[in-house]
Amino acid sequence: MADEESKKKDKSTPSSVGSGAYGDPPRVDESKQGEPPTGSDMPSPSDTFNRGLRAISKDARPEDFEDLQGLYSIMYMERKAERYMPRDPDSPPSPDDTMTAQNKPYDKTEGFVFPFRGKETEKLAEVTKSEPKAFLNAAAMFKDLSKYIFAPHLLRQLVGNEIHYYDPIDIDRDKSAREGKIKSERHTYGFTQISISAVKLYVLEFPILRQYFERKKHIGPNYEIKGLLDPECAPMIVAAVCEHHLKLWKDQNNDDGVPIPITAKTLAYGYNPDVYDVNGTLETSPVPIYGARKILMPSERVIAISKHVKKVFERDY
Repeated sequence: MADEESKKKDKSTPSSVGSGAYGDPPRVDESKQGEPPTGSDMPSPSDTFNRGLRAISKDARPEDFEDLQGLYSIMYMERKAERYMPRDPDSPPSPDDTMTAQNKPYDKTEGFVFPFRGKETEKLAEVTKSEPKAFLNAAAMFKDLSKYIFAPHLLRQLVGNEIHYYDPIDIDRDKSAREGKIKSERHTYGFTQISISAVKLYVLEFPILRQYFERKKHIGPNYEIKGLLDPECAPMIVAAVCEHHLKLWKDQNNDDGVPIPITAKTLAYGYNPDVYDVNGTLETSPVPIYGARKILMPSERVIAISKHVKKVFERDY
């Protein structure tokens, strides 16, 4: 009888690992409220989640930590969920996956039509209109990114690539957003093709990005989309994305068991990861296979087959 009572007691008491995951929330030291939790104070659904949260919270304001944790949790779980979302490989692509004849970006003779092709220099001039050294200055604003001499050129290449592949669906989305019609915060906008939900995370992670938006008069409700649609904000947004990955990858190993190399190509990959592990075989997206795992920690093998990395560096902007 005593053994049965003991077992019942054990079952009703959450263990220290993952405490609060199945019922009662973990105890919080009231003296530390408002500060990013560390060590034993940190809830532990997984080591990778906790390491990432600790990394991105280093520069955040204490009062922003709760919102930062929530947004990071959503992003983390969305990435995890990708491998469990089956898609029929025989089904036609959706407008968000590719471009359709109905939206007129595809011509049977010309193929895919990208309206800004040949106008990349003109569009990049809009980015640097009031700040000719915008990419250099943006790289210098982030302490880890500023250590890499290739950073300004990388930022320009990333924005130039997004302009090169800017399609009519992107244009329609941006036009609707300027009119106040935003279908989803997960859609991507502007010359950076970054989502509103991602920007919400980055402004909490990097207060300097929020300050930059304020300098550009992007304040009040929906200031994130205002910044995304402003070409002059593109260098700072792209720099924030790269800095985010530099923080996440610090002291981390990739799937090959070696530290993630920090190069222009690995950071370009982090901007738009497109390689999947499909039962041990690396394949590029789209991979409509149930259980395919998107690789977020780049290695030399991953970089070698990434279509996105190849596109970023196949021409000089």
